[in-house]
Amino acid sequence: MFRTLAITGCLVAATVVNASDLKPVNDALLDQMEHFGVTQQNWDSAEHASVTFPNAYHFTRHYVVSPGDAVAPEAWKDEQGTLDLTALRGLDADGEHDLETLLRYRLKNHAMVVLKDDRLLHQHFWTGMTPESTHLDMSVTKSFTAILAGIAASEGKLDMSAPVESVLPEFAGTAFEGVSIQDVADMNSGLDIKTPPFLSWDPAFTESQEWNGPNDSGLVGIKDYLVTIKDRKYEPGTHYQYQDPNTEILGLIVEKSTGVGLAQYMQDKIWTKLGAEGEAYFQADPTGATVASGGLNMRTRDLAKMGRVIVNGGKNHQGDQIIPAEFLEALWDGNDRVKAAWKVGKEAAIAPDGWYKDQIRVLEIKGHKFLTFVGIHGQTLVVEPETGVVIAMNGGYPQTETERMNIMLFLEIVPAILDAAAKL
Repeated sequence: MFRTLAITGCLVAATVVNASDLKPVNDALLDQMEHFGVTQQNWDSAEHASVTFPNAYHFTRHYVVSPGDAVAPEAWKDEQGTLDLTALRGLDADGEHDLETLLRYRLKNHAMVVLKDDRLLHQHFWTGMTPESTHLDMSVTKSFTAILAGIAASEGKLDMSAPVESVLPEFAGTAFEGVSIQDVADMNSGLDIKTPPFLSWDPAFTESQEWNGPNDSGLVGIKDYLVTIKDRKYEPGTHYQYQDPNTEILGLIVEKSTGVGLAQYMQDKIWTKLGAEGEAYFQADPTGATVASGGLNMRTRDLAKMGRVIVNGGKNHQGDQIIPAEFLEALWDGNDRVKAAWKVGKEAAIAPDGWYKDQIRVLEIKGHKFLTFVGIHGQTLVVEPETGVVIAMNGGYPQTETERMNIMLFLEIVPAILDAAAKL
């Protein structure tokens, strides 16, 4: 299934920082942006996405995740057979358009990198972004959090079959009591949380994290919110139900099990081994807890490098196993539990032959089987090991959780790129 990548390397000099050092809000940037009506309270609105998503970590407390003195692959070079988006076609509600139109104007895409093995087939950076620009990856973060849990489990520090309260005893008496850590990772915990239309979370969730600045909710940090969740709607393991609190619990479990913060663990286990071209940034709440469900900011090219690791069976460019092979094999195989849970979830309407495991979707669409990390504004990593194709993109689609965005992205754009890239 996995393809071996033969890549030459070059030394990239950098300095490893302590990822446990919490950085403050960037008041100078806030003062600059306020002149244009952008504030800490509205920075994540659709109107401001093109300017704030590449700068998102400045609006909250955050950690710096260093690439360290990594040996990184040489810079990718365009080769003959470069992907031409204007020559590819896909549908929107009003008919067929070329993919550049769909991406730039309909999906509000900000950046995209397409790889095939060690070749760069395409990259673009719109809305003022450059290859060096970071971007808020929102729920793509979830997949990184689950991979870190998989690493901790492979090291013998975490038992995914154990109940949540065995690691976090303070959650006895909450909706998480008796739920296995694996069911939390698979979004099968059965939580009963009332959410407004077009949101996957209770507004009190973001208030506790001070995502939009200080507030009068009385909740100081994500744990204050999580312990208020008392009810379950479904029996654990029976329904795939996308809920951010699951990921926040998983992040706390990784921290408790490993004894280090999530940002530091990511730096130690992934970022200093990835060959990343730049720093990542992990947003945090007022207590210093990472926003494990949606707080990662990184370069789009570095997101693509994570895809290359997956194509290579979890190994980096030096042959080191970053992601446990057994984690990836279990992900690709799925199991009866996650497949049945997916069938009763709302996403099965678009991709009936799929599953959600360890905060990652595995989809079978138009003859392609690929895994995908997904953010609610079009932030996406797609990996198809059979062809060696990786698609990393960041975007600012204005409305979250919409059928049109998902249809355009996963039924039109991604299959068209995979079809074309496989021939190059």
